[in-house]
Order: sequence, then C-alpha cells, then structure tokens
Amino acid sequence: MDVLQRCYEREAQAIRRWGPDVGRRYVERVTFLISVDEWDDLPSFQFLSFHALSQNRAGQLAIRLTGQWRPIVERTESAHGLMIVSVEDYHG
Repeated sequence: MDVLQRCYEREAQAIRRWGPDVGRRYVERVTFLISVDEWDDLPSFQFLSFHALSQNRAGQLAIRLTGQWRPIVERTESAHGLMIVSVEDYHG
C-alpha cells in the first residue's frame, strides 16, 4: 500500500508524518476530491486554491492544505482521475 494512501486511510499516520494541521487537512481534502463528480469543476471551489504548476512541474496541479503545504496531483487516464503524487511545502 502506498504511503499517501495509508495516510488517507489512517489519519493518525498522516498526523505523524506532517503534523496535526496538515495531516487532518490532507484527509479532509482527499475525502472531498473523492466526492467530486467533475474534476473540471475543481477550480470553482475557491477554498482549494486549485492551480496548475509550471516549469519542471508542468502537467501537475496543486491544491492548498494549509499555509504553504500542497498535495501535488496529476491527471490519470480515466475521465475523473487524479493521482496524488506528493504532499509538499514546495515554497520552502
């Protein structure tokens, strides 16, 4: 099982990995992403700060967890598919 999947399924593990604020928000955001019917609607949810990345991250997208922490996602082959590839403080 992937580390990011384990962190989603076991909030305590997410909290150990990233701290309570980021860990809990990660579980909340993944739960929300799973519930979304149309991925193209994600930019309309302002609280996500959903945005495309550029340069060496072209083709990847990010959403806000807290402060500077972001899950980095990529689209998959399926019509509604996104895959979380990492969770990073990519400004730091």
